[in-house]
Amino acid sequence: MTDLGRRGLLMGSAAAIWGWPGRDQFRMFDPAQADRFQLSLPSVLPDESAFFASHFLEHLPAIPYVHCPSICTTPNGGMLCVWYAGSGEGKKDVQIWGADASVLGSDISWGPPRVLMSRQKAMRDLDRFVRTVGNAIVFPDDQGRVWLVFVTVAVGGWSGSSLNACCSLDGGATWQPSRRLSLSPLMNMSELVRAAPVSLESGNVGIPMYHEAIRKFPEMLWMRFDRGRLKVTKTRMCGGDEFLQPAIVPMDGSHALAYLRDGSAAHQVFVQQTNDCGQAWSVPVPLSLPNPNSSVAAVRLSTGEVLMAMNNSSTNRENMTLIISPNGIDHWNSISILDGEPKGKYAYPYLISSPGGRVDLVYTWQMQKIRHVAFNEAWVTAQPRKSLL
Repeated sequence: MTDLGRRGLLMGSAAAIWGWPGRDQFRMFDPAQADRFQLSLPSVLPDESAFFASHFLEHLPAIPYVHCPSICTTPNGGMLCVWYAGSGEGKKDVQIWGADASVLGSDISWGPPRVLMSRQKAMRDLDRFVRTVGNAIVFPDDQGRVWLVFVTVAVGGWSGSSLNACCSLDGGATWQPSRRLSLSPLMNMSELVRAAPVSLESGNVGIPMYHEAIRKFPEMLWMRFDRGRLKVTKTRMCGGDEFLQPAIVPMDGSHALAYLRDGSAAHQVFVQQTNDCGQAWSVPVPLSLPNPNSSVAAVRLSTGEVLMAMNNSSTNRENMTLIISPNGIDHWNSISILDGEPKGKYAYPYLISSPGGRVDLVYTWQMQKIRHVAFNEAWVTAQPRKSLL
């Protein structure tokens, strides 16, 4: 056997071992000392008028492939949206882009896109080879910083990915050098992010992520800030090889739902539940919602209802639909088809709710640009509901 063959066998064996289901691997802390979810519910004013706004974030001149947006509020009251774009997924020219929005009441104004991270900058920061960059999420912490967690790939496809993080002290205008997140003593690869993080009462952050080498399964990345130093670890949400991109919705301080992208023949959204702030999760079960092997996004409203953005199809991504449930499990109703046309490509929704009562949604629009939709709960209430059963 050649050295290259031995190396490939070693990497494959290591990935298979790590991909094997394990219930208690990488537990972050003793369950008796578990943290609590910090609920971020919008403050809804009585008799508030319905509000809805839509914007496109686009490149001029156009870039062929635009995908995977994330959005957050910033300490100055604005917003920051990030995504990646280039000639195609996984290409060397892919860069992570961002755009800033100023917000004054219901008036939202987006600035032009700018590059936040390239493979060249990532290589300088990390002092290691980077073939391409990919999925990125952005979020604020309770210290006034804004964090960017992003994927780099050194070799192969997404199965060869690593996670990295950098922070901004000025609302996303400038960024500190990136560092690679050490999440496993074995290879430390094939970890990706996609969905919005959850805040904890301690100030720590839980980030849903997923593993995608040999086997596919959801995980949690826990970020802790200890005397100014970032510490990270991860926990497994379930085993298996079909579930990706968990989207987590805290329902109270300890209970949360996790909606899973389904790569199996079932073509349904699956859900897990935790009752101890993510220490342990139930076995995934299917919901009566179709899923064309695509990610979903969801938030809890002040009413206790769960609002979800998803592709209402088991076979394609030709629509982006908002649906709502009283408990996040059943009795789902469609309230709005935001986009829909034959052969359309609307994907990777990302939802957040702001303390001011606004809900912000971004998603990939035809793989050409990012669409941002903003609305309040009064608008949600005013929409006619159509049962999905």
